[in-house]
Amino acid sequence: MVFFFFYTIVEVDIIVGRLGGVEVPLLFEGIILSCLLRMNAERTGAAVYYLLRAKKSIQTVQDAHMYNLERFYGVYHHLNQQRFEHKLKELMRSGLLQENTSSQSSGTIYIPTKIGVEWINQHRTNLSFDYYNGLKYHETGLVFLDRLTLLIQTLTNSKMKSFSFIPVIDKTPIENWVRSFYKNMKPHETKLLPVLHDELSNLLHFFPNHEARMFVDRLTGFKNYGMSVNQLADKYKMTSDDVTLLSTAITHRMLQIVEKEQSHYPFMRMLTNDLLYKSPVTASANTTYQLLQKDYSIDNISKMRHLKRNTIYDHIVEIALYKADFPIDDYVSKESQQDIMNAFNKIKSTKLKNIKLLVDADISYFQIRLVLAKTKDLMK
Repeated sequence: MVFFFFYTIVEVDIIVGRLGGVEVPLLFEGIILSCLLRMNAERTGAAVYYLLRAKKSIQTVQDAHMYNLERFYGVYHHLNQQRFEHKLKELMRSGLLQENTSSQSSGTIYIPTKIGVEWINQHRTNLSFDYYNGLKYHETGLVFLDRLTLLIQTLTNSKMKSFSFIPVIDKTPIENWVRSFYKNMKPHETKLLPVLHDELSNLLHFFPNHEARMFVDRLTGFKNYGMSVNQLADKYKMTSDDVTLLSTAITHRMLQIVEKEQSHYPFMRMLTNDLLYKSPVTASANTTYQLLQKDYSIDNISKMRHLKRNTIYDHIVEIALYKADFPIDDYVSKESQQDIMNAFNKIKSTKLKNIKLLVDADISYFQIRLVLAKTKDLMK
């Protein structure tokens, strides 16, 4: 008998029981409608698609901040555009969504209908939105889950003296990490499975029955492979989209718990120590930040780095989003900042073109973006 995998499954059955009559949430629909509602007809449907995919653009990151959608950033990495557009059409056919025909935008803008807003309010309590912290965990969560999955497979096979199994995670960085971890911890191998079992069981106590059960069903042990997304969708009467999104939500929630209660999860900390404390600022923006701190001008940095001036502007806006003490006064006068804030307060919109029409002609789009970045809590 494989101690960890078998015992975990048995114990989780006892802890969580069966799915029974649990109402399965419609996460994908809820996330799309909630994002479009928060964007308030100021962004196209594509903006939501880029948000869920974690597009590496300052516009998408700023959208996440300005519309209080940080939690949804990157929660559906593998979403393809065809699938997304199909879901938009489904929501329109259901009467939950409509096109904003008055918009002059180059892309299609969608807004939830009255029925759509009622749907969100009705289902909000059944959706796991509070689990998500996409802006922080959208990359970390994927790596953590892959490491945990392959490590469980490795340890359970090792216990049974089986060293020729096919890894369920076929990613070189993950395989290298697990190989290194296993090598370093091999002298303590007999203690690893009980500790991992206890910590994972404790984490599962934080989740409703069907969520804990679904998470365990994904795990692979000795001669026992975890279920695929499609198999889980069939078992739990969910769509494959919602299985993916719920798995992401559970992973994010686990990371939040591990980070908050570090002393209770020493094993999980070993899986995440190099992941949880990375700077959210991209490497390129950080390089620009270092040069700014050395008093190089924007033009000089642009020439030194062989980057366009607008790219440096993007870096500065990104830095301002995350650095609370970043001095925007160096780029926007107090008077201009007030002018921009007055325009925002008048129209209650972060749409740059609308604000630009109301401020002094000398104020640039970069300056507007910078002020909005420093006042990102306005839309919350």
